[in-house]
Amino acid sequence: MIRTALPLLLLTMACGEEVPVAGEFTPPVPVDGQAPIPYPPELYTQRIEGEVMLYVVVDSSGAVVRDSTRIEESSGHQAFDAAALTAAPTLRFTPATRGDTAVMAPIQVPIQFTLPDSVRPGESE
Repeated sequence: MIRTALPLLLLTMACGEEVPVAGEFTPPVPVDGQAPIPYPPELYTQRIEGEVMLYVVVDSSGAVVRDSTRIEESSGHQAFDAAALTAAPTLRFTPATRGDTAVMAPIQVPIQFTLPDSVRPGESE
């Protein structure tokens, strides 16, 4: 068993994967003040709201890792899901840390599409 573990360890080191850092883990946190995600026009005119739960991996600089994004929970509307996926690479985060070291980590991010009060169903126009 030691013979197979050593090549795997060397392969992992050669691939540039980071050795885990000791210390308390703090997950990534979305940065405040990000640009709003464009509301799909067809759902806006129909006065439909929704939420998409994205799964993304955030790198040690706070950026979303390319091709890491997926729909964790659909809104039930393809246009909301597509808008959330399209906007995901623009999201920024305070990176996760282990001890004092920034590390790559996954996070689930709720993307909410909420109408302004002035156009909500049942509100006076």
